[in-house]
Amino acid sequence: MSKELAVLEFYSGIGGMHYSLIDACGNTDFKPEVVASFDINNQANKVYFHNFNKRPVQKLIESIPVSKYSTYRADMWLASPPCQPYTRQGLQKGSNDERSKSFLFLLDSIPKLEKPPKYILIENVKGFEVSDTRNMMMEALKNMYNCQEFLLSPLQFQIPNSRIRYYCLAKLKSLNFKNDIQKDKILNYIPGNKYTKYWEDNQTNTTVGIVEDEELKNVEVKPLRDFLEENIDENKYKLTEKLLSRYGLLYDIVKPSQKRSCCFTKGYYHYIEGAGSILQCAEEVDTKQTLEEYKSYKEKRHIILENKDMDENKKEEELKKIDNPLDKLNLRYFSSREIARLMGFPESFVFPDSSSLKQQYRLLGNSLNCKVVSELIKYLLEEKDDNEKNKKKDKLENDPKKRKLN
Repeated sequence: MSKELAVLEFYSGIGGMHYSLIDACGNTDFKPEVVASFDINNQANKVYFHNFNKRPVQKLIESIPVSKYSTYRADMWLASPPCQPYTRQGLQKGSNDERSKSFLFLLDSIPKLEKPPKYILIENVKGFEVSDTRNMMMEALKNMYNCQEFLLSPLQFQIPNSRIRYYCLAKLKSLNFKNDIQKDKILNYIPGNKYTKYWEDNQTNTTVGIVEDEELKNVEVKPLRDFLEENIDENKYKLTEKLLSRYGLLYDIVKPSQKRSCCFTKGYYHYIEGAGSILQCAEEVDTKQTLEEYKSYKEKRHIILENKDMDENKKEEELKKIDNPLDKLNLRYFSSREIARLMGFPESFVFPDSSSLKQQYRLLGNSLNCKVVSELIKYLLEEKDDNEKNKKKDKLENDPKKRKLN
């Protein structure tokens, strides 16, 4: 018998949470329906509409009265609030940041709803867990919900991309999580999940918030080649000679056979350092040796450019005589389709023709990993089986400290 599941999706972006929900409920009795989504980004809303044929509400979340949220009678809230107040690159103002206002409004709204959601999932950047906003969230939820917190990476789910994110699952106290977890403990695994079993079994030997290369030797991670497009127009994604000449040492270069890539941010294709990996198509060429050769090339280039006895035309002529070693690596950006695959989006997800490549990268960089969120939703919807519930009940009844006096 199917169970109706009405869902509100806050900060919906390009629909990552929506896809996660569909995937998570695919083989269950739950029949999910996103009854409303909310986002103020016009470009993201165009992409969302293009894929789901349903336009998100484009209003400030805090401008919508609580009475309106009550009318949806949602069973689940999914939310990925703005991460800028908590990022390493940001000012880390936390709840004092203007961009935190809408999320704090939502937390304040929950007790005022006619029907509070049974389930809540919150996603944010690593760093949120040590913010004052996290403390305010836990305080707001503690009377009505049991919560479990996580720091997880796609690398733990066979995806060769490092993108550690914070997650909080909340469940009404009338419902039970499948596994009991110590209060305020942040996990680097999902209890009972086949993908994160290694970390569940090795809690004392692993560090929450960090996934070491040594750990990955014990699990399966797919190579990057499994996520690449076939017959791609490499020229469309090639790095310019100007960028390679100036900034070659700043790029994170990966090969198709490798099983890790850096987190793709909204600055990919625009910024260089820390924005995401680039692909070395010439698999057989030694990257490390080539980068050493590049250092020598940079020195020669610098000498020519600083030579005051040469005019600009002469400098240009001399620069053409030295070859950039990086050219033989055949470097290119990952396509937006490839990044979408690394972020767990299904093949059915597409950008409208009106989206520029720069917009596509920016929107993906602001999104989330659908695979990780899907596994968390599955866990959130799971209940203890009757035997486990009865064991817990018997334990309480037989504990003299917890029995009520007659």
